[in-house]
Amino acid sequence: MRANSAIALLVFVPSICLAATPVATVELSNFKFAPANVQLPAGVPVVLHLNNVAGGGHNFSAPEFFAAAKLDAQSAALVHNGKVEVPSHGSVDITLVPAEGQFPLKCTHTLHPSFGMKGTITVHR
Repeated sequence: MRANSAIALLVFVPSICLAATPVATVELSNFKFAPANVQLPAGVPVVLHLNNVAGGGHNFSAPEFFAAAKLDAQSAALVHNGKVEVPSHGSVDITLVPAEGQFPLKCTHTLHPSFGMKGTITVHR
């Protein structure tokens, strides 16, 4: 009976840890980020949930932000040259610990920033 209790505990504890990690959702659409000013707490683990509601692909490009943050290995593999590609009607989760500062954000797809797809990431204590 103790073996079953140990197994149940191993299954239950990780779900508690995941539930405690705050999630910051950013919606990508034609042609904006919502919110355009992403607010995150400094030094606290967070899941950045990037949700593309558009019919075309977009990206979340913030090279300085990603360079300053601490990313887990799985999330780091999704960030290429400071940006995360998010397919149409898809989502990507990035787990990180953001560093304090203010960072520019944009979609680097052709003309998307000109159409208004840009913003800032503000990380504060």
